[in-house]
Amino acid sequence: MKAKGTEAVLHSIVLALVVAVCCIVPSQSQTASDGKPLLDVAVSQLQSASSFRLSITQSGAPYPLSLSFDGVAMIPATLERAEAQYISPNELHISAALRILLSLNMDIYSLDDRQWISFPSGAPWFLLPAFEDFNINRLLAANDGIERVVANLQGLEVVATDDEGGETHLRARADSDVVTGLLFGFIEPSAAVEIDFWLSAAGGFARIEILMLETLAESPTDPSRWHIGFRDFDAPRSFEPPATINL
Repeated sequence: MKAKGTEAVLHSIVLALVVAVCCIVPSQSQTASDGKPLLDVAVSQLQSASSFRLSITQSGAPYPLSLSFDGVAMIPATLERAEAQYISPNELHISAALRILLSLNMDIYSLDDRQWISFPSGAPWFLLPAFEDFNINRLLAANDGIERVVANLQGLEVVATDDEGGETHLRARADSDVVTGLLFGFIEPSAAVEIDFWLSAAGGFARIEILMLETLAESPTDPSRWHIGFRDFDAPRSFEPPATINL
């Protein structure tokens, strides 16, 4: 009788552990197949917005921007910070702090694939064939930018469904060639990247973090990361285009 009682207790303990594990470990459908529709909704919201603001910073190991002027590569530059507003369908204004030997502030106004530069910030605007392969339409274009990234993610998982402020946190990897459109062609990874997405309670993008896996070898404790924040959807224009432009 004692042996049977012990066996029953052990059976109950094992059953309780199995139930606990099943409650804690998410199923495959919760981590993979449920994540893609969430990102598709966020992409659709971003593409349909009349405007939104971006904040872009880079942390960890310095990561050079891919910049060239009229076919001539610039001295390697890194981004300290940037604030931007996108106006649908084809305008972007950026206030950026770049480090090219020393810290430099500039404003960039882009219309499709053309750029006007105010350097330093506040100086008169001038048009030049500035950043090759830089086209603001890439971020939201069909089969490019954010849409292309989401369509080609690898190992997508839902990390948390109730993160800060009710946000949903997802993580995946992507090949280097599909990522450049996320930052308008400013970066060209030489290896795959890891991407974290945070979606707001309303389903739109709150922020994206890109881990440059290629920098892990040289900076294993502080690799390079790009941080992209989204806010102020459908807000009024907060900048004026250069006076010489006829929109």
